[in-house]
Amino acid sequence: MSEKKQIILIPTDFSEAADTAINHAAKVASISGDEIRLIHIVNKDTKSKLKKAGESLDDLNAKMKAQVEEIKTKYGVKADSHLREGSIFTTIGEAAEEIGARLLVMGTHGVIGMQHITGAWAVKVITSSPVPVIIVQKKAISDHGYKTMVFPIDASRETKQKVIHTISMAKHFDSEVKMFASYEDDEFLINARNNNIAWAENMFKKNNVKYSVEHAGKSGGLAKQTIKYASQVNADLMVILTDEGDISVSDFVLGPDHEKVINNDAQIATMCVNPVANLYSIGNVLFM
Repeated sequence: MSEKKQIILIPTDFSEAADTAINHAAKVASISGDEIRLIHIVNKDTKSKLKKAGESLDDLNAKMKAQVEEIKTKYGVKADSHLREGSIFTTIGEAAEEIGARLLVMGTHGVIGMQHITGAWAVKVITSSPVPVIIVQKKAISDHGYKTMVFPIDASRETKQKVIHTISMAKHFDSEVKMFASYEDDEFLINARNNNIAWAENMFKKNNVKYSVEHAGKSGGLAKQTIKYASQVNADLMVILTDEGDISVSDFVLGPDHEKVINNDAQIATMCVNPVANLYSIGNVLFM
């Protein structure tokens, strides 16, 4: 695995959602010292649209460079850009790996690489990423950043992997992490969930991260209840685990409820973490 550098990768198509992604990433970068790296995926559709507009890849590259200069001036952070031919569903993740980025920030309701990427399509980009992905809509990040973070926690072993990334982000914004525990009625799962909560509490204490614990109700499902809870506490960020098959026992994954989560009505940004098979092999920890 490539060494993770101080780079935040942002796929852009110059849409409003992409601009919001830049806004969120720049806030993080202004505190962490990371460099913003814009990427635009070029495919057949892109070239066709450029041809119809009487433009070339040089024109597109110039537009990217102009946006980089705007970012530097507006946000006062380091920035760069490049074009990349390929598929939005795989090339973004490949680029993140190659340049050693440690975070990907992406807008949903926009168009990336001249292709619509909302809801289920975004999942393909998220699950192909070697690093956590923050999904945003059109709501700009607050001046205080990700001050309140909602962290759903369940009985799965993999949920611990979110703790590491949550701590790293919380340290930058002096955040409070609000753990939202799943409802369980099986004794084994209750014990597993409680052990996970205790482990997370210990990790938060060791890293001087403020936290609290709230429990989900019996009905409604963890995903739906978490979104409602996050709205009630005016959360700035939700942290969820993606599902790449049988690795997670939780219903709070990018499965049937993924569109509701990443496209939630409150437009709360969502950090998605892809689980790895071995917790101790994680090499893409943010900002630690």
